[in-house]
Amino acid sequence: MSREKIQVPGKVYEELEALRREIHFTLDHSDTVKKAEDRGYMAAANWIRQNEKAYKVGFSWGFEPTGEEPEGMLRDIPEPRAPPVKRTIAKSMQTMEPRNKKSTGSKSSGGFFAGIKTWLGKYF
Repeated sequence: MSREKIQVPGKVYEELEALRREIHFTLDHSDTVKKAEDRGYMAAANWIRQNEKAYKVGFSWGFEPTGEEPEGMLRDIPEPRAPPVKRTIAKSMQTMEPRNKKSTGSKSSGGFFAGIKTWLGKYF
């Protein structure tokens, strides 16, 4: 008997490859079936259950999909979306009017202490 890879259906091949990446295969097919079912790889679990001898040979020699290569992986990464539109205020638009250096209707203050003196003179 030559060392050829075991041919399996495309969906089963995808799931077997995903399962191979997640766990270490064992020759105990019932343990592998349980792990495949726990991870949701039902096609692989059913194929292993129905083809115990082929699974044991494929475990050693490898698997290959029948016919065409699988069209996609089991868990494809979705295409990236366009970034959301940023809502910002335009730089040309000012939100506050600048304050005049001269205060309207009153004398210009001479600093912090002059303001306190003015306040005290107004109320006391």
